[in-house]
Amino acid sequence: MEEIGEYRVTRHAGSTTVASGTLLYTTQLEDVAWKFFGQLRPLAGMCLALWKPDGTLLASKSGPRREPQ
Repeated sequence: MEEIGEYRVTRHAGSTTVASGTLLYTTQLEDVAWKFFGQLRPLAGMCLALWKPDGTLLASKSGPRREPQ
């Protein structure tokens, strides 16, 4: 049974995820959310996260570390 609510894909600065990241995408369908998430590549110093409607983290991926300048 699929949950009622929206799956969210968010972007975060740094290498950790928090629920208050920048919202990139929402959908009520889990498979569509996974497809969108799978197509993204995080930039240097950024982290992407996929969240369930209840706020549980499903997946995350981090870009390469940003070199200090």
